[in-house]
Amino acid sequence: MIKRKEISQAFGADVSNVLFDHLYVVVDSITYSQVTSDSQWQDTYASLDVGLPDFAPLSNTSATCYIRGHQHSIEILGPNNSYDEPIGKSGIGFSLKNKGEHFHLGVTPKLRALRDSLLTATETVKMKVNGQDHTWFKAFYTPSPGTALHTWYAFYNPKFLDQLSDEEHPSYLREDFLASSYADHKLFHGINEINLKCTQADFNRIAQELGYLKSELLDREGNLYTIKSGDVKIVLEPSKDIAYSRITKITCKLNSADNSVSQLGNITITNSGKVSTWDFNELHLH
Repeated sequence: MIKRKEISQAFGADVSNVLFDHLYVVVDSITYSQVTSDSQWQDTYASLDVGLPDFAPLSNTSATCYIRGHQHSIEILGPNNSYDEPIGKSGIGFSLKNKGEHFHLGVTPKLRALRDSLLTATETVKMKVNGQDHTWFKAFYTPSPGTALHTWYAFYNPKFLDQLSDEEHPSYLREDFLASSYADHKLFHGINEINLKCTQADFNRIAQELGYLKSELLDREGNLYTIKSGDVKIVLEPSKDIAYSRITKITCKLNSADNSVSQLGNITITNSGKVSTWDFNELHLH
């Protein structure tokens, strides 16, 4: 039953601001090896590291790597990753802010309507910095047993940035987190668009999550929805022909013009001017 009265009363109320933060994909061993070993691509495209706490360079034992942009990052996981995530799994993380509210452990998302079962699960994540655990973020997500495409929405703690840089941060900015590892002389700047092919259940969940956070529906062409969420577009396509949901393509912005094609295992990266397209479709055929 549609709760029209409650939705009408809540519509237009103060809603959490949502921005895209990062995404991850789990790839096969050949693809992961080529992503992490292609020195020519790394020298020109973006900085790669193994993540927190010190964004250390890649090592021979690394099973996860991060590609850092100005405000966004891409996380590539190999098949033997520490999260035990299987090949083909993917996820998208967003950041949240409530107007006039500082980070605290009791913070919750402000939605434009009753949440029903949306974003009811939560997890507070801590990371060890300088030998001590510090709260990094508090994430909210919709319980989705069996999904292969996770989405989560997190409030980030600016005090965590203080621990990384020994400077005070009145608010958490994505570019401050990435500042020490982002290389503006390399090509990768950030992500403009994320294409998803989903089971009907995942399609409904993601569309509703973004809708409850007041993301704008830019276009609908048949079953294809284009939704603007902060500084990225999410293109959602439901499908009855797939066994699991996946990220099929991302479109990125480059710092300078380039025209090249990189084949990194089962990922194809095509640069055309200042646009870079990552094709993940081959990941799901093996």
